[in-house]
Amino acid sequence: MKKQIRRSIFLLFAAPIFFLGCQKSEITDEVKNTNPNPNSEGSESLKSTITYCGTPLNANLVDFEETIIAGTAVIGNDETKLYVSYELTGDWWIQNAVLFAGPADSAGLIHPDGSGQFAPWYWNPPYRHDFFPWDFTQTHTYEVDLSTLDNCFTVVAYIYSKNLVTGEHKYIWGKSVSKVSGYYLEYCKQNCTPPPPPPPLGGCETGYAYGESYATCFLNIPGVNSNNWGWSNGQIGAGNYTWPIYAGAGQCNIDNGILVGYLQVNYAPPSATVTYSMLDGYIMNVTHLYVGTQILPKKKNKYTTAPGQFPYKHCNLNGTSSDTFTINGLSGLIYVVAHTEVCDDI
Repeated sequence: MKKQIRRSIFLLFAAPIFFLGCQKSEITDEVKNTNPNPNSEGSESLKSTITYCGTPLNANLVDFEETIIAGTAVIGNDETKLYVSYELTGDWWIQNAVLFAGPADSAGLIHPDGSGQFAPWYWNPPYRHDFFPWDFTQTHTYEVDLSTLDNCFTVVAYIYSKNLVTGEHKYIWGKSVSKVSGYYLEYCKQNCTPPPPPPPLGGCETGYAYGESYATCFLNIPGVNSNNWGWSNGQIGAGNYTWPIYAGAGQCNIDNGILVGYLQVNYAPPSATVTYSMLDGYIMNVTHLYVGTQILPKKKNKYTTAPGQFPYKHCNLNGTSSDTFTINGLSGLIYVVAHTEVCDDI
């Protein structure tokens, strides 16, 4: 109780400093509700002319104990700006609107792994707007120059709010997965230009998963005499892996191939789940898979690169965009060879 009283006294004396010391930032403090009667709803003043790229992030605004949902925070971008909009509902109104957007390690006392503390009364946020008692609002939008932000970054959206019916004050936050003395959100810039349509294969092609640093071309495996191109991927231990699938990459030259999908490998001994996923515009008719402790499967005690001789196969898929295998009885380090017949989806 004494701690709360001391904190209240600190905030009471600190308030004039905030009002005098908080300068207008270069971002736009968008639309305050100047209605002299704060008991009327102000949601119509929320900026509504934003044309977002992609899908904006919506987060509930909650108190630390999650006893109330006082409104929502909407985070989105267009081609030039990041927009963070607060909208409270019911009897909750904004007294201070605060924003951080940037790298987590520069936020001060914010640790996305859940460690450390983040106490708003000790934190000096880069963007803050104070509303006087006769100028409370239920809506507020910040605009940040998108070029100043990384592709993905941390957002801290919090409000010192007041219930104008009960007189209660609460800190409320845009809720994410981690809770220390507050919440934080992760946001990635949304693409404003739709991706170009995939290049056509001109029918059907052979495709193989390319395990990047784990990949060895068939043509470079000692003791293998093969006219087939493709990759053996390994050795890998337990874990989750995502690799591109290329079609038409003769001689294992991905510059000549077409990216048609991705292979996901979830290896948790004694089993592995392997999933083929095609990009829009492509489908599969057949999949062949090898998972084992040797670099390639063997036929008559010799390594084989012929997909038809791989131990796991799904034929007659009839144009599916995804396919999954679950392989059991595995242990130790393994190799994965994943083949598909991929076609244009027409």
